[in-house]
Amino acid sequence: MKLVQENAKQIVCIIPKGKAAALEQALIEDHDIHETNFHHARGVGRFPRMFARGIGEQREKDIFEVTVSSDIADEIFEYIFFKAEMDQPHGGIIYMIEAPRASIMQLTDLPEEVSL
Repeated sequence: MKLVQENAKQIVCIIPKGKAAALEQALIEDHDIHETNFHHARGVGRFPRMFARGIGEQREKDIFEVTVSSDIADEIFEYIFFKAEMDQPHGGIIYMIEAPRASIMQLTDLPEEVSL
């Protein structure tokens, strides 16, 4: 089993809270991609009205990451962009970077249990 993926791309999205789990499930169902990661973050936007008064309005976001082969990276990038509704106002941001070498995180196959 090959444990390193060569010539890959990492796609990272910052999307509204609650969208990452559905996006992960959609990638599994539509593209059979199981190697995703997401976590949550929060912070203050650059120009919110309350920020001018020194209060700051915190918003929670999901950070979604997936590493794919460079052969399908553009297709997956476009799929994520529209599936996560980033074409709508305040839909989030997405970017893609090169990942020359990426470790493949995969569970090993376990032998079947023997019943006694």
